[in-house]
Amino acid sequence: DTADKIELDDFLKQEDEGDYGYDSDYYGGEQEQKTTPVRVETNFHDYLEDQVGMLDLDERQQKIAYQIIGSIDDDGYLRRESHALVDDLAFGQNISSTEEEVNELILQIQTQFDPAGVGAWTLQECLQLQLKRIAPKNETVQHAIDIIEKYFNEFTKKHYDKIQRYLNLTDSDLKEVIHVII
Repeated sequence: DTADKIELDDFLKQEDEGDYGYDSDYYGGEQEQKTTPVRVETNFHDYLEDQVGMLDLDERQQKIAYQIIGSIDDDGYLRRESHALVDDLAFGQNISSTEEEVNELILQIQTQFDPAGVGAWTLQECLQLQLKRIAPKNETVQHAIDIIEKYFNEFTKKHYDKIQRYLNLTDSDLKEVIHVII
């Protein structure tokens, strides 16, 4: 029993001195530092909240922007009307705001945040926002915007012949325009 204790004490002492430890040349010199990778996940709302800093907002406006972002679903659509957001801010955060102020911040989110189209209330509005962000604006892009703004119903029903007549497009022009949209 005493012999076991001495041997263990000698081993621990030698390891502390580096004779047999991992840092000795016997084990190939410096040991590689091993780290466990940490997975960092950013969800969609975190991604949107990170973009609030791009806007020139005071602290109160930032809180309103965060409320708006919290009302955007995972598909990027805004699911609360402006008046409901005003109520949410008043009752939930004791922030007095107006529909105009909320709409102005929604517009900033819609026009400046990525992905393009985020914060739209409808598919039509989402497509409009996406198309308006395409650069350069050429005739094909403008026709695509016209279709979404003026002939969305026909577009969703695939009444391409009507759209072609309304906009006086050739078959190849129509194909290009549809390709820009979808």
